[in-house]
Amino acid sequence: MAQLNVSLADVNEKDAEGGGGVIIPRDRYLLNIVEGEVKRNSKNTGDLFEFKTEVVEGEYAGVKVFGNINVTHQTLTAQKIGQAQLAALAEATGIGKANLTDTDQLLFQPFYADLDVETYKDRNQNDKERMVIKKYIHGGNANEPPPSKAPAANDNVKASTAANDNVKQTQATATQAQKTAPAAGGARQMPWQRTA
Repeated sequence: MAQLNVSLADVNEKDAEGGGGVIIPRDRYLLNIVEGEVKRNSKNTGDLFEFKTEVVEGEYAGVKVFGNINVTHQTLTAQKIGQAQLAALAEATGIGKANLTDTDQLLFQPFYADLDVETYKDRNQNDKERMVIKKYIHGGNANEPPPSKAPAANDNVKASTAANDNVKQTQATATQAQKTAPAAGGARQMPWQRTA
């Protein structure tokens, strides 16, 4: 046996970054980017912005979500999609797409995003799940409802009836409207509404 000589008392186990990460319900969350860099993609066909975000408030604060956005790519479609995602992220943070010149500007700038669960194959071809950013929320799409809080694909919970789903969706939309609508007395402004 070997002595560890470290104290794990103050370590947050949510910081373990192996595997697919922590799976949380599909919903709209306030995030910020805590790390990021632009680097060549693995197939050497373009550059991507690789980043790590954290949920910054609520029950799931501290949960990490990883992302990649194509900045340049030899396939025009991939490049167009990636640059549109980068523009949406810039708008969501309040920086604005016209003002974004360096990815460091995005660090620790809060933004809302819709998170979803994606299934992928690991190195041993086993199905795994991870959280992904489905949509960056900005002034142009803030009134669209967040994703369904449907269980992840491997969840053993029985599916609800269609009537129950409609009630749940209505409740979820009302709850989301309460989260994003400014309350009397000065609730949090959406990031793109900030003034300099």
